[in-house]
Amino acid sequence: MTMKWCAIVCGIVGMLQAGALGAVAEDAMLNQCSELKAQEHLDLTEVMGKWYVVEVIEHRNEQRQGAAAAGSSGGTFATSMVKIDACPIVKLRSIERPGGPPRFSLLWEENAGTLEYTFWVSPSRGRGVWNSDVIQNGTLADKPTYKQFVGTVHVMKAVASHMVLTFCTRDTQGQRFSVLVAREHKLPKIELQGVHKLLERRKLQLLNIRESCTNGSAGPSLLGSSLVLLGLVYAVLRNNVGY
Repeated sequence: MTMKWCAIVCGIVGMLQAGALGAVAEDAMLNQCSELKAQEHLDLTEVMGKWYVVEVIEHRNEQRQGAAAAGSSGGTFATSMVKIDACPIVKLRSIERPGGPPRFSLLWEENAGTLEYTFWVSPSRGRGVWNSDVIQNGTLADKPTYKQFVGTVHVMKAVASHMVLTFCTRDTQGQRFSVLVAREHKLPKIELQGVHKLLERRKLQLLNIRESCTNGSAGPSLLGSSLVLLGLVYAVLRNNVGY
C-alpha cells in the first residue's frame, strides 16, 4: 500500500511538471494560479511544526473536463475516494535569512524516503501564497519518476487544528491538487466536509480524494507518501480515464 501511495503522488507531480513553457503558456498559468484565493491573514510562525497528512485531493482540470463532456452524453462526474492506512508526516521549518523575504522548508516523510521543498513569500502577494524555491531534495527526489515541482502553494485555510494547501503547478495543463494536514491523525467528519465545500466554493472541483491515517496512528512502518503519492495517482488516472 505504501508503494501505491508513493506512485500516486509522484505521478501527479511528475505529469504536472512535464514539458517546457513558452511565455504565453507561463502567463496563462500565472493568471490561473493568481485566481486562487488564499487566506489573507496568516501567521507563519503558527503553522510551523509537525502535521499529519489527512487527505490528498486531486482537482478536476476544467479544460479537460470540458473536452470530455463535449464528447459524451452526460456532463456529471463522480468524486472517487480511497482510504489508506499510511500516515505521511509533514514538517514545516523556518529558514533564517536576515534582510530577505520569509523562507521555510516543507519536509515530507514516508517509509520510502524523504522529500524537502523550500518556499519563499513575496510581500506583494501575502503570506498565504508560497513560491517554490530551488530544487527539491531528499531520497524521493532522486527517483527517476519524480519531476521537480515548480509553482505556487496557496494556503486556502489555516486554523489551529488543520490547514489546507493547494498546489498550483507551472505547466501548460494547469493541474492543481490540495493537501489537507492536521495536528492530529484524524479530523471530525464535519471538518472534512467543510474543507471539501470550501474548495468547491473556490471553484476547485474534487476529482479524487485519498484519505490517509485511517487507522488513527502513525509510525515509521505506516508512513506513506502523499505528495509523492499524488504523482502516481495522476499517472494512473491518465491511463484509466483518458486524460
